[in-house]
Amino acid sequence: MRIIILNQFFYPDHSATSQLMTDLAESLVERGVEVTALSGRGRYNGGTRLAPREAHRGVKIERAWATGFGKRSVAGRLSDYLSFYLGAAWKLLTLPQHDILMALTTPPLIGLLALLIGHARGMKVVTLVQDVYPDVAVALGALQPGNPLTRLLDSLGRFVLRRSDRIIVLGERMRERIGAKIGSNCCARIDVIHNWADGAKIKPLGDGVTSFAGEHNLRDSFVVLFSGNLGRVNEFSTVLEAARLLADDPGIQFIFIGDGTRASEIETFIDNHNLANVRMLPYQPRELLPYSLAAGHAHLVTLADGLAGLSVPSKTYGILAAGRPVLFVGDPRSDIARLVVENNCGASVASGDSMRLAQIIREWALHRDRLAELGIAARRLFETRFDRPHAVNSYLKTFAQCLDAAPSHTASIPAD
Repeated sequence: MRIIILNQFFYPDHSATSQLMTDLAESLVERGVEVTALSGRGRYNGGTRLAPREAHRGVKIERAWATGFGKRSVAGRLSDYLSFYLGAAWKLLTLPQHDILMALTTPPLIGLLALLIGHARGMKVVTLVQDVYPDVAVALGALQPGNPLTRLLDSLGRFVLRRSDRIIVLGERMRERIGAKIGSNCCARIDVIHNWADGAKIKPLGDGVTSFAGEHNLRDSFVVLFSGNLGRVNEFSTVLEAARLLADDPGIQFIFIGDGTRASEIETFIDNHNLANVRMLPYQPRELLPYSLAAGHAHLVTLADGLAGLSVPSKTYGILAAGRPVLFVGDPRSDIARLVVENNCGASVASGDSMRLAQIIREWALHRDRLAELGIAARRLFETRFDRPHAVNSYLKTFAQCLDAAPSHTASIPAD
């Protein structure tokens, strides 16, 4: 089996989809699949351009020419998108034919390119929906519902989904959203495959045992941690107001690790309210992730209102792997809110309810035994459903269905 994975970012970029697809590609190679990753030469947040091609743990990486302005401006992002479309089209036309071409949704509508060229060259096309476009942009106010551009983008998106050989979505709520867009006759081709973390690399560690906690003076604090992209899909106003309400408790610290378009909003709030209990740290190297996650006693996962079923925060699975409780802030109809409540591995708070969020954090800080129980439930859930081998097996089944063949590469889930 020969597969192309098409996404704007891949190893060594630190973006979530890059890390996930790198994990998947490595595991597929271990199962005997020949994988080519087609990405751009830029990085998620701009910076040094990457080599046009390289090999990584058996994965062939081809990088299309594109600008590399990163996510700091709308003009730069549009330039990166448009130039990547052109560069990726050329690569898809000139790369050797593969059995399957799997396209993600970064950038939006790259799947249209994959569909047209992939089918023209005799390849099966799988669409992996990480975010539902243009619905996400409409929900965030970047596009107006019903205007000509939105209708055009929506029509093109539906066209891609209806003609893809298989569609992969990240949760049941997203399956419902996609099913409503493309019609019930297409739903049999939709597979739910959750994102994942690597349970062999991220494991529960005791409080205060890591050098990360010591280096950042966190060993004597109850740490509420947000780790990842500080992007527009997140809901930070509720969290920041809760931090303001808890400013009188020096034993509770809010730590934001990462960067993104809303980083300045958080910095401004900290300055305006003179908050000593909120700190921001830069992205940490991926090899330090188990230790930075262990520094948090409670982990924030947020999602802006209106995005239930349109986007699923992948950071959730690393938190579960680390055996830490999840504090979800956002729409209670989202897959993550349901997951947390149904499996008793954290708490779900509606957007705007800063008082309740602050109350939960105070209670958890006082009752560490209850917190430990939630963490044990989180790790148990992770091992049952969200460890890396589970996802890899599911992808292989989807690919086999796509080729109308029985899966021959599926391996058993190793015992922990």
